[in-house]
Amino acid sequence: MDAPSTPGQRDRGSVAAGPTLRWRARLNSLGLSAAAIAAAFLLGGVLLALAGANPIQAYVDMLSGTFGSRFDLSLVLVETAPLLLIGLGLAVAFRARVWNIGAEGQLLMGALGGGAFALYAPISSRAVMIPAACLAGALAGGAWGWVVGFLRARWSVNEVISSLLLNYVALRILEYTIRKPLRDPVGFQPVSETLPDAARLPDIPGLRTHIGLLVGLGLIPVVAYVMRRTPFGFHTRMMGLNRDATEAAGVRTGRLITAVMVVSGALAGMAGILQVMGPESRLTGNISPGFGFTAIIVALVARMRPTGVLLASVLIGALTLGGDVIQRTQQVPRVLTIVIQALFVLLILVADKLARRNR
Repeated sequence: MDAPSTPGQRDRGSVAAGPTLRWRARLNSLGLSAAAIAAAFLLGGVLLALAGANPIQAYVDMLSGTFGSRFDLSLVLVETAPLLLIGLGLAVAFRARVWNIGAEGQLLMGALGGGAFALYAPISSRAVMIPAACLAGALAGGAWGWVVGFLRARWSVNEVISSLLLNYVALRILEYTIRKPLRDPVGFQPVSETLPDAARLPDIPGLRTHIGLLVGLGLIPVVAYVMRRTPFGFHTRMMGLNRDATEAAGVRTGRLITAVMVVSGALAGMAGILQVMGPESRLTGNISPGFGFTAIIVALVARMRPTGVLLASVLIGALTLGGDVIQRTQQVPRVLTIVIQALFVLLILVADKLARRNR
């Protein structure tokens, strides 16, 4: 007859089993993600074949057109930079279950606020102008986010509706300013004057990618630390799990919701001004092709984790440019490339859901 185990033995067994279970869960999650990507490639190949394209050649073109040269990689990273910044802000908001759908408008207001500052501030030093313009853009985006947070905290206005509608308000404000007060007086198009040289972002050495990408990379550990090691991050995660319990613990959730929206809006606004000082070089009505909406997918695919946002941003950026490549080389409709991108995202989200259920 076996001797009964002592409490100490049971505790040691539990401690030993903990890391094993965690590693097993991670491997299971990675396996499901790999299966999802393989299934997306397979289904996308079927769609390409039905459209009359060569699926294998299309995927070869996609890979070579996104990572085949330093120039192609630079284009992917340019696409990644705004998605990374906005995705970080949305990850913070979504962890609190504050559904910010207004990052596009916050990006536009950040671009407008920072761009107007860069145009008219009497600063000739690039070392001063670039941080100051970034701060102006972040403040403008944060203020636009504050409106949503205040409406939710004060009158319980649904943030999904208010933030979505404010996107259109921000777009109309930007379009008015570049047609009237900020319009280039010698140009024929409704755009602002070109930014001064002091407000132009230099490229990363060896790449044709502006240093705004480095700003996003530098903010990853900052956001991770804030979310894991500070009272703000703890309260944010706690509110995302149970708002009633958070209020019972004495946290003023109204203020927390507003703060979360300000942080999310500020990061989107910073992405906007970096886009103006980088690829655009002036204020236009086409600053963003929908970065604010695409970043929602980035945050969800990343499971609202800062390090995951980087990987998801690169993935979505590569898929976007890869879709343009196969549209050009394989002569397939644009809508088909969008469907293939959506398949990747959808199947990865399904894999994440299954992994969570297994845990």
